[in-house]
Amino acid sequence: QASRLVELPYSSFDDDDDDNGDAAEQDPGVWYPDPPKPSLFSHCVRYLAFLWNLLFLLLGLLALAVGVWGLLAKGPLPGGEHGVPLGSDPMLLFVLAGLGATTVSLAGCLGALRASPCLLRFFLGAVLTFGGLEVLGGLLLLLARRRLRDALRDLLLLCLLRYQEDPDLQFLVDEVQRSLQCCGLESYRDWESNPYFNCSAPGVQACSVPASCCQDPLENGSVPNVQCGFGVLGLGPAAAGAVVHAGG
Repeated sequence: QASRLVELPYSSFDDDDDDNGDAAEQDPGVWYPDPPKPSLFSHCVRYLAFLWNLLFLLLGLLALAVGVWGLLAKGPLPGGEHGVPLGSDPMLLFVLAGLGATTVSLAGCLGALRASPCLLRFFLGAVLTFGGLEVLGGLLLLLARRRLRDALRDLLLLCLLRYQEDPDLQFLVDEVQRSLQCCGLESYRDWESNPYFNCSAPGVQACSVPASCCQDPLENGSVPNVQCGFGVLGLGPAAAGAVVHAGG
């Protein structure tokens, strides 16, 4: 009986150890529920989000490539100086927009594909931030539309003044005038404010307008005629309207 009393503590400890070991291991006889599997709808939403972000990723890379190409391909003007510094170059907007769209879309693609909560939170935060900025910009446009209209007019007049100084600006102005079939801001007379096209200018472009103002800028239907706008500012309204687009 004494030996039994001595062995009881050890046997009780052994039983406790055995119970703890059994609790640590899953009992094959007990049913444990499996984690829920994603439904077909979840898979569809996941891959649609991936494809949507992939599309914007490609567009962002395209905008980034256009911006980098524009910065690298811009050559110096005939005077030997670049048109504008890098900080005010319009091609820099393409670079920044491409970087932003690429970063956010890449986070959305990887977050949807790998189901990463961190990337998805970053993507959601960026989308909400951009959406809030757009709403704020729309409210500012409504509240200050008159001032913005005057500022836009001054900006367009500045574009006419600096037409020959920046090749990017020259390209944009020509494309807008060709696509809208217009000339100047309000009329073709707006080009008199340009120091190269003014009738008092000493160059060969005096009293002229850009070739993009012409109604038929091609000679013989195939060769661009860069001199089709020469002398237009010296003509009357009727004669000038037969050569260029008179409205702005």
